[in-house]
Amino acid sequence: MGEDGVTASTGRGFDLERRLRQVVLVGALAVIAYLGLAVLSDASAIQDGLQRLGPWQWLALLALSLINYVLRFLRWRSYLKALGARVPIGRDLLIYLAGFAFTVTPGKAGEAVRSVYLKSAGVAWSPGLAALAVERVLDLTAVVVLAALALRIFADHALPAVLLVVAVAAVLLLVTRPMVARWLLAWLPARGRWGRLKLGGMAVLEQTRVLLAPKRLLGGLALGVVAWGAEAWGFFLLLGWLGVDAELLQAMGIYAIGMLAGALSFLPGGLGGAEAAMVALLVASGAVLGTAVLATLICRAVTLWFAVLLGGGAVVLLGRRGA
Repeated sequence: MGEDGVTASTGRGFDLERRLRQVVLVGALAVIAYLGLAVLSDASAIQDGLQRLGPWQWLALLALSLINYVLRFLRWRSYLKALGARVPIGRDLLIYLAGFAFTVTPGKAGEAVRSVYLKSAGVAWSPGLAALAVERVLDLTAVVVLAALALRIFADHALPAVLLVVAVAAVLLLVTRPMVARWLLAWLPARGRWGRLKLGGMAVLEQTRVLLAPKRLLGGLALGVVAWGAEAWGFFLLLGWLGVDAELLQAMGIYAIGMLAGALSFLPGGLGGAEAAMVALLVASGAVLGTAVLATLICRAVTLWFAVLLGGGAVVLLGRRGA
């Protein structure tokens, strides 16, 4: 990034550049792993599958991913507005997309860089962190809802899935109860670094309380289901184009379970966990191994890595603007 705006007066340059190097490293390792997975599976099936996809199919998959990003950005923007943060829409969009560049960090923690950019736009830390926290909870819940669609298909695994739904519902219930978080924060010391963390946590808590009001909570969850459902529908279309006979709910469920497996692995971007779950479920559903691998890799390319690419572009643009 050099001495451009990304590394300017905010003092965050070294950390940002370090995180970007981590993203590049993870991307390189992912490419190697993907190539190895492709070599170990049926190469002829992969070649045949690639020949089935034309430019319009690729554009359709990318468009559905864009729908996901746009809907979630609109939710993000509504959250900032509800918290009194005012950022020009063009800059806000770049800030939101920039978070995607760090999706392949553990637990997507790197997406908190949005708060750094918001700070340079005159917005306090807490609104961005509160919006990010609520987004994570609602996105996880939305994906669980989509995963539940597969219960009818994978009846043998219904009990674990139901337990997962109940667990996520319990977490959602807890985070909507500020008294629980206040009780936890009360245990932190009142001085030094822990004291600052405690004060910051209380500020974020007050912001999340606004975003978790019943009407806004249900609206955000519904929008999340539609947003992630767009990518899940893209996965269904992809399976059809590759000759895999799968029902809509089955395909959407496999996609969602893969996302959950990746999230629960706490690996950068869910790498490894998501791919393994999706391939295993596709093979269990009757797909040829090579086709299952290809479908999974294409899905990850047009969702995860497409987002990372857009995020990297946003980081560059923000840097040139001195943000």
